[in-house]
Amino acid sequence: MKRVKRFFSSNFTQSLLWLLLFLIVWESVSRSGLVKPYILPPFSTVIMTLVDELVHGKLGVQIVNSLYVILQGIAFSFLISFIISLLSTWIKPLERLFSVLCTVFNPLPAIALMPLIILWFGVSNGAMIAIIIHSTLWAFLTHILDGFKSIPVIYREWGKNIGLKPWRMIIDIYLYSIMPSLIAGIRIGWGRAWRALIGAEMVFGMIGNFGGLGYYINTNRAYANMSRVMSAVIVIIIIGITIESVLFRQLEKHTVIKWGMAHE
Repeated sequence: MKRVKRFFSSNFTQSLLWLLLFLIVWESVSRSGLVKPYILPPFSTVIMTLVDELVHGKLGVQIVNSLYVILQGIAFSFLISFIISLLSTWIKPLERLFSVLCTVFNPLPAIALMPLIILWFGVSNGAMIAIIIHSTLWAFLTHILDGFKSIPVIYREWGKNIGLKPWRMIIDIYLYSIMPSLIAGIRIGWGRAWRALIGAEMVFGMIGNFGGLGYYINTNRAYANMSRVMSAVIVIIIIGITIESVLFRQLEKHTVIKWGMAHE
């Protein structure tokens, strides 16, 4: 009895039950005719469409295309922000400069820069990557710079006293100390990049031979194929939850939690 009570009182079980209730209501409302199926298709129909599109359609390739572009943009953005942050710790005027730039550009949505980016890069993967870099760079910079500022002076002095080389200082002291801020910045940057990518793909249309998830959604919306639109939305949700619950949780577990910097 205690095991059953403990099972139903866990956060995971309660979340699962609420999700199940939501899906049951969705299916019932659509099947009952309260909402037209072409506006809100039944959940079962959406799942069958999703499986069919993954097996026989191009949805799988479009998912890979979107993930490939977003990983490129995030990698470039992270590299740029980390180099700038390191230089800012050694050259104080640079720190003040990029603090001002973060204040100016961090609130600016990537969608507002799309006309300029199209003019500069054309309708290409380069434009997509530029949008992702803008969406993530300022969040990365803000958190990494804050992380560097929070490193105790005694850590740096200790590294100098034992004769650590600059690259060992970066890995053993700087990277270790800023890890909580770094993970927070990556988490925020990922969310912004994911939203910016889907929006940009819906505006730009097909990039490459098959396009991405945003192009898939926009095309099927134009043909009023709501089951395919909903299936793509479910894919976006699943990818977001997977990145959050698997990648970021595991990264936290093996770094800041393992090192005693945070609690589970």
